[in-house]
Amino acid sequence: MFLILRQVDVNYDNLSQLVRLADILDIPSEKLEAIGRSIPERKAKTSFTQDSNNFLLPLLLTQGLDKVKLSYMVWLTNQQTSIETNLRNLVDTLHSTLTLYHGEFARPALQLLAYAHQMLGKIAFDALDYEVAGKHFSEMVSLGQELNDTDTIALGMIRQGDVLRKRGRYRVALRCFDAVKPYADASDYGIQGLRYLNMARAYYFLGDEKQFLGSINRALELASQVKEGNDSLAYWFSLDVAFQFQASGYTALKRPELAIEVYREIDKLRSSRPLRDQGAYIIEKARAYLALGDLEKGTALALKGLKLATRYRSRRHVARLEVTYNNLRITPLGKEKPLHILKDALIEAQEKLV
Repeated sequence: MFLILRQVDVNYDNLSQLVRLADILDIPSEKLEAIGRSIPERKAKTSFTQDSNNFLLPLLLTQGLDKVKLSYMVWLTNQQTSIETNLRNLVDTLHSTLTLYHGEFARPALQLLAYAHQMLGKIAFDALDYEVAGKHFSEMVSLGQELNDTDTIALGMIRQGDVLRKRGRYRVALRCFDAVKPYADASDYGIQGLRYLNMARAYYFLGDEKQFLGSINRALELASQVKEGNDSLAYWFSLDVAFQFQASGYTALKRPELAIEVYREIDKLRSSRPLRDQGAYIIEKARAYLALGDLEKGTALALKGLKLATRYRSRRHVARLEVTYNNLRITPLGKEKPLHILKDALIEAQEKLV
């Protein structure tokens, strides 16, 4: 998920430019002083050599990006609730600055802005605010076009397609994923794989098992070529994630026994997860067991997942269990005690998230 900023090989001839970048990214002078370059009162009075420019610029960009990266990691672990406010402040600062500034720092600042919009879009998406999410992802595409950056364009379009999918516009979403193909093909495996994952999800909601299998198998092939690290962090794409999509697809296609087999394999891949990822995973596993008719185990997992989802306040994850419950309550299983327990737990979770 991280839009990693590339190190830009540019010479900066005066200190005022470096100061300006630090201001854009809200980097305190102490950070610069810590690397042996004191900038008292943000006043440029001297010049750096080319070597020091090449050393300082990547550090300054990294400091700015780290501020945004940290918001994602905190969001995953739910350690702070002011993330969205901080990101909005950063976006506002960058927008206002870039309307007046068109110098050498514009490109890295635009890249940082694109990442911030992606993160805000994900937060809105999780809150089921698809209109706001779509606007952030649209900004991301526009910024990618300005930068002529295929990675940013592809990621933004994939996110837009996922919003369409979530709103039930599956065929329009698939046309969006088709349109992004030239950009994804010019990007790395992480983005290509993310495209196939989202295609697979649209197909299983349409009930098209053949196309689902074709898409998810291609995603699994790409995932096997992606090393754990920057790629998987940047796009939330790894073998573990691809297997999760495969399992969810089998559940949706009424093949929960296959989903449970996949979950057993996933459990071997990773023993621990961040809080938000852990909650989503447990909820998806619960849905598979509930769909299989194992109400005792399915409900036990669902209660655990709901407890986590209310901690990190995800309406989207709670809604997934609501769909499963509503599908089961109109069947003979709807009279069983575990589903009554699940119903009460869902009502309680909804009240906590108001």
